[in-house]
Amino acid sequence: MAVDVIPSIAERYHISVDAARQVERALRATGGRQAQFDHPDLGGMGQWAPGLIQVGRMGDHQLRHRVEGLCAEIAAIVRGSDTAGADAFARDPATPPAASRVDLPAGESWWPADFGAPAASGRQHGVRYAYFPGRRCLLVESGARIDCYDTGDHQVTGVSQQQGHTSTLAFTSQLGDVRLDQLKCRPITTE
Repeated sequence: MAVDVIPSIAERYHISVDAARQVERALRATGGRQAQFDHPDLGGMGQWAPGLIQVGRMGDHQLRHRVEGLCAEIAAIVRGSDTAGADAFARDPATPPAASRVDLPAGESWWPADFGAPAASGRQHGVRYAYFPGRRCLLVESGARIDCYDTGDHQVTGVSQQQGHTSTLAFTSQLGDVRLDQLKCRPITTE
């Protein structure tokens, strides 16, 4: 039996379930590739596709980022992907979907409850992170996926986005900036 995650997604994005359902219906109609919507919680009329977001309240950047994250997360679920990254939208529809996200007990926010409070946390371009020095790990949430990275000797204090030909997420530590792709991914373990 499938669990209905739309109400919890709506709660996390601070919108009504009705608004989230409208996005879900629009995404289901296009196989998760794009959505057009018209709901007050979403800034009125708008549209979303990977890499494109338009909301009626053009100057409201916080709303824009919220709607972008909401649409990407619901699109990943509709497409049966374990991530809302760009590669999730390139998956051949004939290929079986990847395993879905593992639901963990809720903590103060989106991380497992027994992780406690992070030493550093934040959000950058729809990606959330939380650093737990006692566990020597950095949790990164992108869409419907949470990855755990081994921080080794790095003590993470913040995040920066390196610009250039491609955009790379990097974290600030006492040893200097470290790109996410330089850290080893490991399973999330709870006590």
